[in-house]
Amino acid sequence: MKHINSIKIDRNFYLSEFECPCCHLVQLHSKLLKLLVKLRNKIAQPIYINSGYRCIKENDKVYGVPRSYHLLGMAADIYVRNMKTSDLFNYCVSVGFTGIGLYKTFIHVDVRPSKSYWEE
Repeated sequence: MKHINSIKIDRNFYLSEFECPCCHLVQLHSKLLKLLVKLRNKIAQPIYINSGYRCIKENDKVYGVPRSYHLLGMAADIYVRNMKTSDLFNYCVSVGFTGIGLYKTFIHVDVRPSKSYWEE
């Protein structure tokens, strides 16, 4: 049987990449997808999604912040193989993500109402 979320939502992304690993539900804000597509086209390399939508149970399990944008389908944690996270961070700024967190092995991107950048 085919997985319910194995729907191609763009040339380079499947809905299943954004699903909660706990319950397999998906919420995906259209602006988040639009900016990820823009980023993918700009860097011309695959983008891998570590975490997309999270239900409350999953967010608690991974020690996510209580009002995480992942809970609303407005955030993703991403990486690009063979690209420094600092370089990816700069590309994320250039395409218009409003929330960007720089971590050692991935970048958090979101589409919050106002700009917020941080480094952990």
